[in-house]
Amino acid sequence: MAAFATAEACDSNTALLASGDLRALEPIFKIYGQRRAFSGPIVTLKVFEDNVLVRQLLETRGEGRVLVIDGGGSTRCALVGGNLAQSAQNMGWAGIVVNGCIRDVDEINACDIGVRALGSNPLKSNKKAVGDKHVPVCIAGNLIRDGEWLYADSDGILISKMELSI
Repeated sequence: MAAFATAEACDSNTALLASGDLRALEPIFKIYGQRRAFSGPIVTLKVFEDNVLVRQLLETRGEGRVLVIDGGGSTRCALVGGNLAQSAQNMGWAGIVVNGCIRDVDEINACDIGVRALGSNPLKSNKKAVGDKHVPVCIAGNLIRDGEWLYADSDGILISKMELSI
């Protein structure tokens, strides 16, 4: 399978960029996991320093989707660790984008999954099951909706209203 190149996608979809149907996220994320490039339909989640709903979603069949977690940009604790990344890999998720922190970086880097996060923090999150699934989230300067498509590689992250073909 040929790797999807976000720079190429931007160059060949100028009309979609102009209309806002294709957007680039601000370059605030660090790259983790073995998959340097990944893509798939988006599942959104909004939580704050609580990863119970993260676990619930990542323990369901991923079917090549990407979980986009709006953790409010908090860097005070981790929302995803090595066990959840392993579960996501086993359940067929393509990737995870965290507007927040991860932990167990070495374990996550050993997983065949793409992960983007603001950074790492060894502290675990709360366990109160507070948050919202499948709601629009605002991350890195963009409104992201459940069902849109995410494309990530070493150059950055694109959000598209539809699946792109390259």
